[in-house]
Amino acid sequence: MSEVATELAELTARLVEIPSVSREEAEVAGLVEALLRANPALDVRRIGNNLVATSPGYDPASGVLLAGHLDTVPPFGPPGASLEEGRVAGLGAVDMKGGIAVLCRLAGDPPSVPIRLVFYASEEISRVHSGLLEIEAAAPELLGAGVAILLEPTGGVVEAGCQGTAKFRVTIRGRRAHTARPHMGVNAIHRAHSLLAWLDSRPTSEVEVEGCVYRPSLSAVFISGGVAGNVVPDEVELQLNCRFAPTGNDRAALAEVGEAIAGFLDDSRGESLSLSDWAPSAPPNLSNPVIAGLIGRAGGVRAKLGWTDVAFFWERGVAACNFGPGDPELAHTEAEVVSGAELEAAWSALREVLDALT
Repeated sequence: MSEVATELAELTARLVEIPSVSREEAEVAGLVEALLRANPALDVRRIGNNLVATSPGYDPASGVLLAGHLDTVPPFGPPGASLEEGRVAGLGAVDMKGGIAVLCRLAGDPPSVPIRLVFYASEEISRVHSGLLEIEAAAPELLGAGVAILLEPTGGVVEAGCQGTAKFRVTIRGRRAHTARPHMGVNAIHRAHSLLAWLDSRPTSEVEVEGCVYRPSLSAVFISGGVAGNVVPDEVELQLNCRFAPTGNDRAALAEVGEAIAGFLDDSRGESLSLSDWAPSAPPNLSNPVIAGLIGRAGGVRAKLGWTDVAFFWERGVAACNFGPGDPELAHTEAEVVSGAELEAAWSALREVLDALT
């Protein structure tokens, strides 16, 4: 294993050793801050547990911003990292402390083109807590860029844009009765069957945008209802998660899904549908020269099926993409592992694309 791969693997292991579940990123932010301040040429700002490091000459109108989140999901078992034969295992190794290690190395030895590095908190929970919003509220100028690269785990290829996501809350009603006389009531749980059956039988669809194939989905993720073991239930609540493709009109996509769900509800019973939360989609932006250059260097591009903060930047008029080390299918699992070779490949691709901009 090369010296660069070894150093990146060791730094990733250090980062993984520090627990940083969302809202508890202070310690890991402290380590990253120390690494950033080791390079006196960088202008380093800390806002809460978020850090922004900018190299001299950076132009917020056209510069390249690289970003990664410091938090992880809650642990599945004992915390800690293992580093064996150049492979780092542990919570966050893939999502996304490997990417954070790559950013820290870019900070220690920046490319010839001025860049801005953003490390932010609370990405893994509701977006209202996002560190990017915290930075924006305190100093919005720190998020200015011509293009942004999110170091989400992508397996070393560019994952373009992202699908939007939404949460729907559905209430289905019936009428209570004794279970010895169910014909006297209306079972709300039974009434939910037609909607659940429709969700289960919906065919998988594909939407192509700029040559990238997105796969919209609609899934029931929570269900609650029931009164007692001898009572026909009069209400059941479903929560649905929707993923929609970046076709250019998010509100139309949400309205179409809402209309389909509403077709299973009976207004006369007071049944209801509400949109409880949503986050926008982002298009691939493949024509952006930096993103195109990264695709050429990485050797591939595919659609990002999950939601990421590329949408945050796209909302603000900044083209963005996802590119980072680690297999995205391992994220949030007990099997998170990333190799020094993967880390070096991501660092090398970014370094070459950035150096080519001078």
